Parts: sequence; C-alpha cells; structure tokens
Amino acid sequence: MTLRHVVTWKVAGDTDDERERLKAEFRDRLLSLPPQIDVIREFEVGLNDAGAADNYDVVLVSEFDDEDALQTYIHHPVHQEVVAFVRANTVGRAGVDYTV
Repeated sequence: MTLRHVVTWKVAGDTDDERERLKAEFRDRLLSLPPQIDVIREFEVGLNDAGAADNYDVVLVSEFDDEDALQTYIHHPVHQEVVAFVRANTVGRAGVDYTV
C-alpha cells in the first residue's frame, strides 16, 4: 500500500510581488524536507503559474508507505518548523490523503 498526501495552499500577501516571493519560499522550505525525513517516498512541489486568480498557489504531492509513515512525517520536528511558517503565511488550505 502507498498513501498519497496532497495539500494545496493559497498564500497570503498584499501584492503580487509578495505572493510570488512567498510561493518561492514555500517551495524552498518544502523541498528541504525529503533529505531530512527518511519516511518520504515521493515528493513534488508545484507553483501555480497560469490560470485563474482564484486558483491555489502551491501544491504538494507526496507519498508514504502507510499511515504510520505519514504520521511520522507530520509530527517530525523539521516538518513542524515548515508548518509554522506555512500557517503564518496562508489564507487557505485544502488536503486529501488516499491509497494508491
């Protein structure tokens, strides 16, 4: 079994430049996680660069062996540091976890 974890965020920011800067920082912080958390099997980060203005800005698609591995990732201290940054800089979040 593989568990796919998908999360998307709408970044905060008062200007287009600020939102673009935040999107890049989200990407960089998220991409720092796989080398530090060994339960991650697949990890992809995408930034919205086309489409409607009401689209979400950042998407994470990741895979884990099972629910235990996902929970290890979620509670990992390095992940929690990124979570704190994300929560402080978002105005929306949606997620789904499913078996593939």
